[in-house]
Amino acid sequence: MSKSLQKVDGKRMEFSFTFPRGANGFLGDKKGITEILEQTATGMAANEFEFSMAIAAGIKRAIDRSGYSREQVVDKINDFFGRSKADAHADTPTCRNPLSIHMLNNYLSKPQVNPIPAYYLFAIHRITKDLEPIRVMAESEGAQIATAEDIRHMALGRLEEHLAEMNTLKKQLGSSRRLR
Repeated sequence: MSKSLQKVDGKRMEFSFTFPRGANGFLGDKKGITEILEQTATGMAANEFEFSMAIAAGIKRAIDRSGYSREQVVDKINDFFGRSKADAHADTPTCRNPLSIHMLNNYLSKPQVNPIPAYYLFAIHRITKDLEPIRVMAESEGAQIATAEDIRHMALGRLEEHLAEMNTLKKQLGSSRRLR
C-alpha cells in the first residue's frame, strides 16, 4: 500500500506552516544573530590603548546618532553635572571646571593619550540615549546589552513558549478523556 493512501491519525496535532512574518523575516533574524556572534567573538581589545580607542569610537557613534553637535553635548554634560566656572572657582568649590569642547575633542581624537573618564560615559549615555559606548565594554567581556524592547521580545517569546506547552497539555488531557 502506498503512503498516499494511509490515513493520518486524527489525534495528532497538525503543524501550521503559515508564519506571520514569513520566511524572509526569520532569515533576516538569523543573519543578524550570526553577525552579533561574529562581533562578540572578535570584540576583545588587545591592550588598554585599543580599548580606549574602541570606547572613543563608540562615543563618536552615539553622538552622531543623537543628532547633537559636540558643542551641544559639552553644554549638556556641564548642565548634567551642574558645572560652571563660578562654582568651580568659588572659595569652597562645588564642582570641577566645566568640560570644554577642546577637552572633549582630545578625549575622542587622542584616546591613547587622554582616555575619557568613566563618569563622562554615564553622562553621554543619558544625553544621547544611546548604549553604544557601554556596548563596547560589555561585548569585550562577551556580554550583550538588552534594551527595553529586547526584553519585551524575550518575554513575549517565553510567553508564546508557555502557551504552546499549555496547548499541548490540554490536547493530551482531552485525548486521554476521550479514550476512557
